[in-house]
Amino acid sequence: MWSRKFDPEKAAHEAVLAVRRVIGDRLSAATLYGSAASGEFRPAHSDVNVAFVFTVLGARELETIRKAHREWEKQRVVRPLLLSTDSLERSRDTFPLEYLLIRERHVTLYGEDPFAAIAVDRAALRSQVERVLRAQELGLAVSYVSLASTPAGARRWAAQAASALAASASGLLYLTEGAVPATRKETAERSAARFGVDSVVLSALLTRESGPAVVPATQLLESAQALLARLLEETERLDGSR
Repeated sequence: MWSRKFDPEKAAHEAVLAVRRVIGDRLSAATLYGSAASGEFRPAHSDVNVAFVFTVLGARELETIRKAHREWEKQRVVRPLLLSTDSLERSRDTFPLEYLLIRERHVTLYGEDPFAAIAVDRAALRSQVERVLRAQELGLAVSYVSLASTPAGARRWAAQAASALAASASGLLYLTEGAVPATRKETAERSAARFGVDSVVLSALLTRESGPAVVPATQLLESAQALLARLLEETERLDGSR
């Protein structure tokens, strides 16, 4: 169990120092994003999300960076985003949703900010949101069946579903309303208002705060399915070719 006093931004800085010690000036920038940047970090289970951008990132650099991995794990940076300046530029139209969410909520840890002015192509974003939603449509049911047989499994399923749906809903709300929600609570509120799903149950799913009564897993599943269906409808509506 992690201490409630765990400071994700301090941990992220320690992870940056670790890689700087081994790679030096080949580290161009480092950025904190995700729950630690949005103020929604939960000491009990959240990871520390850091994007590292290097001037070059080949086999030699990766072998050198590997020396910092133990410190990353210690600081809960378990799935860092490793990019070169070139790959970041070339992948803007491939991962517009991820870069949009980082651009809107992040903290610069080192170097110049590579995400503040990153352009997001609306057509590429709409296309990726639909691909992500289709993948969620295929995976939502089977993940529920395989995980929700126990309370711990149901919590794990809800956490996975919430992360994926919150990201997709944020991207679609940006496309339709022009702004990314600042928090998951706002994502739930705006999604409920725009897409007509149960606000209470949706909020419980996306924020994992059930209020005075625990929301049954089946209700969370129904809310997730309803939101998924409405997000897909809205995404298809935005595709002028249909």
